Amino acid sequence: MQTRRIFSSLRNFLGRRVFPGVVIAAFIVPLAACNAPRIESPVESAGPCKTAYTNAVSATSHTTTGNPFIDRYLSAGNAVKSWREAATLCPSQFSVYTMKSAQMQWLQHNLSVLVGATATQPNPALANLDNIFALRVSNDTLASMALAEDRAGFEIQILAAKGAGNATLQLSDDHKAVASRLISLEIKDADVTAAPNDPREKVYDVANLIAHPNTITDPSTGLQASTVAVSEMNCARESLAALSRALPVSKSDDSSVGNDNSSQNQKTESSGKTLAVLADLISSRIYFALSLGYPAFDAALYE
Repeated sequence: MQTRRIFSSLRNFLGRRVFPGVVIAAFIVPLAACNAPRIESPVESAGPCKTAYTNAVSATSHTTTGNPFIDRYLSAGNAVKSWREAATLCPSQFSVYTMKSAQMQWLQHNLSVLVGATATQPNPALANLDNIFALRVSNDTLASMALAEDRAGFEIQILAAKGAGNATLQLSDDHKAVASRLISLEIKDADVTAAPNDPREKVYDVANLIAHPNTITDPSTGLQASTVAVSEMNCARESLAALSRALPVSKSDDSSVGNDNSSQNQKTESSGKTLAVLADLISSRIYFALSLGYPAFDAALYE
């Protein structure tokens, strides 16, 4: 009889205290189901790329429901770093792994509410280019990324004028400043007087945004989301597409690690640093889109 009373008291105690946590958890169950998509390629068959990918998948597997909240939160933080590292070591999968890293960072942010922690916020986009004097990618790639940033800046400027939520002139200026910085990083030709490859048009067709300043259907997925969030995500996707066209298809930048050729190793290290900088830049756009309500489940992020 005494044992029954103890269990009854314990059940009442837990019911009063656990239920609020369960309610909060219900809002992040869709995020918790973000299992790593089947994205392994021949690149991951051996070497640093394989190790980074394995670490990322392992960390991600511990973020799902059924694990203690604190374990999920810490694992999400590890997954953010591991997917970012995998993105730099596996160039052929740079786009997917960068997206996965940002997705895990958003999951970590949501889990932080449950464990009373403060999740690390991504650096402002322009800060990711501070003290960078050159990037080991082609001028065409930098120009395409600059075009994406400039278009987003114009879109946000128009949306801010329309009074759309979360659209500010500061955000618009930030995009335009990043675009200018990317153009300035282009490698100059031997003819120093040659004009840089600058595709920015300054003015773009925004008729659809003007017609739907608050909520719009994302043409990439057919899903509805905040118009500003869609603009941010499309900016990130355009940059990722530009990099995908430029990066190796079947081998990693790190395939030469261990080679006695020190010059080649220096090039590899430079490439890795470039991808790390660009992953940070693009992730900040993806994370911001997710924070504005862009759908965070796999089908909305991985085409």
